[in-house]
Amino acid sequence: MSKSTRKIIMFIALFSVFSSMSTLIYKTIYKLDIPWFLIAGGLICGLVLAYLVRSYDSDDDYMPKNSKKLK
Repeated sequence: MSKSTRKIIMFIALFSVFSSMSTLIYKTIYKLDIPWFLIAGGLICGLVLAYLVRSYDSDDDYMPKNSKKLK
């Protein structure tokens, strides 16, 4: 995965987490009628996506380098 792809996916994940947290703050301050599953779903999806991108990043360092070219 290229660095630009990782950055785009990480931006989507962090945007999901931040928007869910801001929705939670608005819900508690203004007593809005927003379902909890939307907030929890956004948080879970964002955190899982961020974890997967970060774990894929660290796995790249341990991939064996193939010094022999295939013929």
